[in-house]
Amino acid sequence: MDRRLFLTGMLGLAGATTVIALARPATALAGIPNTGPGILDELDKPSDAVLDQDGPDVQDGIEFVRHRRWHRGWHRRRRGWRRVCRRYWRNGYWRRRCFRRSFWIRF
Repeated sequence: MDRRLFLTGMLGLAGATTVIALARPATALAGIPNTGPGILDELDKPSDAVLDQDGPDVQDGIEFVRHRRWHRGWHRRRRGWRRVCRRYWRNGYWRRRCFRRSFWIRF
């Protein structure tokens, strides 16, 4: 059994080496053809239409963007705890179970 596994492994290794030697191309190509200027060259140069715009929000080439409009006021809050009680019927009489539930307090 050990000889059979050894011979099978050696034949598999020899076969894999043969397939790799035959399938390997003689010269490797990078896959980028040299056909001249393409779309990437056009993306690199800046557009004049974008640089010449002067709007009401542009001052000396700086545009102020308020990207945290939704964030206003939410940084001033803390967690509070509220006691919540529920009643349920069990074994012929009412029972009450209470637990704590968290909520946010804004100030």
